[in-house]
Amino acid sequence: MKTIFLGPNKIQVPAFIQGLMRTANLSVKELTELLHHDIHLGITYLDTSDIYADGYCETLLGNTFASNPGLRNNFLLQTKGGILRGAKGFAYYDFSEEHIISACEASLRRLQTDHIDFYLLHRPDALAEPEEVASALDKLHASGKVLHFGVSNCNTGQIQLLQKYCTVPFEINQMEFTLGHSLMLDPGMDVNRVETQSYDHDQGVMNYCRLNNITIQAFSPFRAAKNRNTGTLIDRYGVKVETRPFLNNAEYAEINEKLAEYASAYDVSSAAIVIAWILRHPANMQVLLGSTKADRLQDAVAGQNIQLTREEWYDLYLSAGGIIP
Repeated sequence: MKTIFLGPNKIQVPAFIQGLMRTANLSVKELTELLHHDIHLGITYLDTSDIYADGYCETLLGNTFASNPGLRNNFLLQTKGGILRGAKGFAYYDFSEEHIISACEASLRRLQTDHIDFYLLHRPDALAEPEEVASALDKLHASGKVLHFGVSNCNTGQIQLLQKYCTVPFEINQMEFTLGHSLMLDPGMDVNRVETQSYDHDQGVMNYCRLNNITIQAFSPFRAAKNRNTGTLIDRYGVKVETRPFLNNAEYAEINEKLAEYASAYDVSSAAIVIAWILRHPANMQVLLGSTKADRLQDAVAGQNIQLTREEWYDLYLSAGGIIP
């Protein structure tokens, strides 16, 4: 299994993460089988959240650990907190000290473990007070309940503001990134131009994370959020942004034809080529795989063995609607 060195402390971790968001319909037996398959593949890093199935995904994982003594010890465990679902049905965010601590402790109970290896603040809270966040994280760290911290979907300024008062560093930023959603990359490819792609959506967060030893965890590697015809972002105020899978989707013919070409050349699946494209970037990213199907995980992980050339990498980028001046 390919490994990377995560965060400022250079913790050696697998390049792949097993995402557990879609496990709510599994039994303990089925999740046990999935986790043993992960171990076989070398995927020994798990990601979940207290919002997934309103906490049930954590509960199921905790019950699975309890039913299989010693299984927890095979994995680095990551969960996330900060999103709440209100009485009116919509999601909102709470990074208050009280909520961060209570949410983390509730996750520990559901997961039936005495510590969480990596705890992430789940998406930005516009009402966050950085002093409160710092106090909560410092207390969780000092108690041994959480060993490491990170954020998800945060831009450069948000990370800097939250980090200002913390004594523990943020080591992770979980962001969507793939051929069909390369917004962190696009502005750097189209500098000083007027094309839609040149617009910076996140304050240069990819380079910021690289400069500050924050590992990007790339989620939704097979999902697109680009106009399938032009490669540009769909105007959120005009046409609904697409968030559909692009892999093996006839509406994304050009990228799938190019993926099939390289899949044939390297004797792997198209999914493996997508993964190889992500891992080829020098940002030292982890890839979060959300599938619970053994064959799909096997196909994706095969991408770790492929080192795309620069020409191949750019060829794939162009096929997905990227622009090279």
